[in-house]
Amino acid sequence: MKTIVAMLAVVALPVLAADPPGQGNHSHHERIINQASELVPWCKSEAESRYIAKNITPYQWSASYHDRSNVLFVEGRLRVHGDDIAVRCRIARGAREGYAVIEINDPAL
Repeated sequence: MKTIVAMLAVVALPVLAADPPGQGNHSHHERIINQASELVPWCKSEAESRYIAKNITPYQWSASYHDRSNVLFVEGRLRVHGDDIAVRCRIARGAREGYAVIEINDPAL
């Protein structure tokens, strides 16, 4: 029994050392975004989830994207409650997706 506990400690120790609790340890699981086209799916998903959380179903996502210097931009549009709603997202090139910013022009949110 002592051998099993010792083996578990040896196996778990490197994992615990590499991922200490309470230290923002899930940031290494986020994607790094290097191109504006990579921001489009994040922007769509984030916008849709904000509506779905309020039990509103969005439709007809469309988007364009571009970059300016080291900032990546997405200009999107969702159809919600009969209106076209503008969605804008941005992030610094090479940043983790958790640092992306979303703006939705809808007072209902």
